[in-house]
Amino acid sequence: MTEYMPIMVDLRGMRVLLVGGGKIAGRKANQLLAAGAQLTVISPEIGDEIGTLEQAGQLEWIAREARMEDVENYRMVYAASGDEKLNERIAEAARHVGAFVNVASRAQAGNFIHPAVMRRGRLVVTASMSGAGPSAASALIRELDERFGREYETYAEFLYVMRQQIRASISEPEVRHRLMRKLAETDILDHIRQETFVPWSESQMAEWIEREREE
Repeated sequence: MTEYMPIMVDLRGMRVLLVGGGKIAGRKANQLLAAGAQLTVISPEIGDEIGTLEQAGQLEWIAREARMEDVENYRMVYAASGDEKLNERIAEAARHVGAFVNVASRAQAGNFIHPAVMRRGRLVVTASMSGAGPSAASALIRELDERFGREYETYAEFLYVMRQQIRASISEPEVRHRLMRKLAETDILDHIRQETFVPWSESQMAEWIEREREE
């Protein structure tokens, strides 16, 4: 069994190639653009979803069938055409030049896969069956979606802002870590759930950091 490494990737400004123009490719295109990728689509034809994005100037469309040499100069490639043999040829070429490649028609032909995702602002929860059952992973995410309400969006944002304040005011790594552990042990999340939470001002954040750093 392939042991996948779960990672979060910053795609802002990265040149990404998407081979295919149908519904699957359309979903991939929207996800990639939302992440800030610089996207090129190669396909003889495209569906409405990609067509709308192309007309809006959000991606480049090359109207022809993809060739093996197209993968050069791309760090990430998606083979999502309706032609399985083409997808696998593109995947082989991409792997040969050291690119990351995802294959919609057969996960094992690529070298990375996408998990099912649930987002709550800065909170991102993913689930994967390592290519064995995407539908099962999606079902698990639906369960988690019911478990983690919108309060986690507010909570994650609060933790992010506090972390920036702690990093700005505390130089010692061990003190930073201790403060973040203490913050996670507070009842802030409960207050958010009960709708009694009032966002902290900068002075309140500074007071909490000063009070808790010595304990």
